[in-house]
Amino acid sequence: MNGHIKQSWSLRMVSPLEPGIVCVDIDRMLGFYNEVLGLKFVTDAEASPEMSSKFGAAPAGFRIVRLQTPYGERIKLVQPGKVLLKQNDIPEWVFERQGIAYLTFIIVDVKEIAERLTKHRVVMMSNEPVEIREGITAIFARDPEGNFVEFVEYADLASYRPDLFKWRQFF
Repeated sequence: MNGHIKQSWSLRMVSPLEPGIVCVDIDRMLGFYNEVLGLKFVTDAEASPEMSSKFGAAPAGFRIVRLQTPYGERIKLVQPGKVLLKQNDIPEWVFERQGIAYLTFIIVDVKEIAERLTKHRVVMMSNEPVEIREGITAIFARDPEGNFVEFVEYADLASYRPDLFKWRQFF
């Protein structure tokens, strides 16, 4: 693989990325992301069938709940109106799902989140966090609808994401 890919254009983003999760049971998902993971509730809104159809999202409107991480990203939980969604087959392994397979939260203490997930009876892919490389410890879990969620702790975050630490050069 070429490590020197030429980039001719870039998105001009004005806000962090906001992934959306289409839900079978939005209230159950809201309980997990808000109460178990502690994401902050931001908004709960309904979209009309007319706008939703025109937009290409859903024929009968939808409900959308926005939650925010402590770092500023937002996760959108969406439930289409009057549509009986079938839950997707839940793969045994994280990398058996094509497309967007999981969300990753870079956190301070992976053991702490593993204990919290265990306390809340969340399904985890391993019994405890795993050191995947020296200084990088992670664990995968499933949300209530089987979506994979990864929690990663870096002993040296600055070496993984030096872009986040550029401001420190002045101190």
